[in-house]
Amino acid sequence: MLSSTDSSSRNRSRLKAGDRRDQLLDVLVQVIRTEGFEQVTMARLADAAEVNPSLLMHHFGNKEKLMLALVERTLQRYSELFSEMPTQGSARGRLVRVLGLMFGQRWMATLHAPELFAMLSIARRNPDVAQAVGRMYRGFHRVLTQELTLQQNEGTIRIAEPQQTARMLMALIEGGHYFSEQVCADGKADEQYQQQLVIHALQMLCAGPLTREETVLLENDSLAQEEALHAKH
Repeated sequence: MLSSTDSSSRNRSRLKAGDRRDQLLDVLVQVIRTEGFEQVTMARLADAAEVNPSLLMHHFGNKEKLMLALVERTLQRYSELFSEMPTQGSARGRLVRVLGLMFGQRWMATLHAPELFAMLSIARRNPDVAQAVGRMYRGFHRVLTQELTLQQNEGTIRIAEPQQTARMLMALIEGGHYFSEQVCADGKADEQYQQQLVIHALQMLCAGPLTREETVLLENDSLAQEEALHAKH
């Protein structure tokens, strides 16, 4: 009979290359979150993943290329979220749901503060990582600018200039996300906190208050996001 260690080792050996890379990146994220980026070494990651260090070298080469792979995966996951932005219904309804998505659980679960700060640290000395981080934020800004332009044309918001407003909205989204651990009880962003961020975003856009019907809509979307996260894990 196989021991649990033997069984897990055999399961790891069956993973496809892409799945193996994802597994190793997941371990990287956990080490960064629990021990800090300064503790990340190829040897420590190999130990945490229970693999030979040569496997990490084979897939990534070195620590900085490992971080580049994490940025690229994060960019892909944000792109997937962007593709889920609502396109049907009233402009106001789309606006509320877009804000609900960007202040929601799935968005916050995509990238936490420890790995973001690790990416930014590496980006200061690695031009490839810097370019990848730049693509991530430029893509974010582009999507927001497009949505704000649409909303402005529909008359649902009153803003002077969509590109500048998109930058301010990004600051609210990123700040509300990465500092939630410091300002929320138990360090967790709950549904009420997320709704308050949506309300402040609507105020920034001069879009009027959140209605009861829209609150229910956000609650339903939040429940769907929570179910999607649980299904993923």
